[in-house]
Amino acid sequence: MGYLRDAVQEDADLLFHWANESTVRKNAFSSAEITYEEHIKWFDNMLVRKDAKQYIYMEDEPVGQIRITVSGDTAEISYSICVEKRCMGYAKEMVGLLQVQVQKDFPGVKKLIAKVKPDNIASQKVFLDTGYTYKCNVYEIETDACGAISKTLETNSGGGIIFNE
Repeated sequence: MGYLRDAVQEDADLLFHWANESTVRKNAFSSAEITYEEHIKWFDNMLVRKDAKQYIYMEDEPVGQIRITVSGDTAEISYSICVEKRCMGYAKEMVGLLQVQVQKDFPGVKKLIAKVKPDNIASQKVFLDTGYTYKCNVYEIETDACGAISKTLETNSGGGIIFNE
């Protein structure tokens, strides 16, 4: 069985490598590659924040990372497993360990949430298998894509917008 340890400055390069791995980028809500300078600035800030914490999941060696960001009595989770150790059950174990760790490090947290992209079936399964409940879908549109819909809109005499189907 593995364990969680606090991330330390020496983990910066490892986490940078993991963060830019292609599947991690694909499953991230911001899929752009991260520069080393951006990562170091972010990581240095993460290490001193009082409302967030980064952990390394260990199983003889580093296997994955998991972090939380606290807002009030809720904490949002983000995690990844290194390429070589995926599909081996480590994510479930790591998420389960985090549930206990949060009670120690942030006793005021009453709810953990995880946002997962619809096509990230593996992470959806991890959260469902560790007791999380599916809650909702989120829909978005890039503002530069709004031009297509504007062709169906008209302005009425009162200055309002009418949608023509």
